Amino acid sequence: MNNKRYIKHMTFMVVCLFFVLNACKQNPSTSVVDSDNVPGICIADTIIYPVVIKNPDSLDLWTEQCLSQLERKKFVDQVFDAVYNHKAQAYSYFNHKELSASDIKAIEEQADFSRDKVAKLQFWETWHFDEQQLIMTKKVHAVLLAYEFLSEDGELRGYKAAFYIKMRE
Repeated sequence: MNNKRYIKHMTFMVVCLFFVLNACKQNPSTSVVDSDNVPGICIADTIIYPVVIKNPDSLDLWTEQCLSQLERKKFVDQVFDAVYNHKAQAYSYFNHKELSASDIKAIEEQADFSRDKVAKLQFWETWHFDEQQLIMTKKVHAVLLAYEFLSEDGELRGYKAAFYIKMRE
């Protein structure tokens, strides 16, 4: 039984590796310019990753230093304002359907939500790297806002997706 499980896991890992290595479908030995005039080769299309934007541990001085130049509140407010002013469209993380301004208002009215709790972003990006000029270009396609999910004692248990917006192409 363990042998079957091992074979399943290894097969899954090989398939994932195949997709990662073939994600951009470009020859990495040559530098190219894509249709957006981005120099270099595509090294990630599309990569999705989270970024903590609010230090969950006040004793973690390194994270505090890393976030010291971030205007988190300003960014969060700008995203909400863009949605409310119809400059950006909000989408559900769970089913990718469009959310209305009243849907966003309902999120803001939830007991466990406040803009101050928005503590993590998730980015969907394409990355290009020009090895001759040592230039890395990242194009953001979408940004998800996630907020802290706290226990009754106020301890961080994780993050909840609020919504995401797509960037203009």
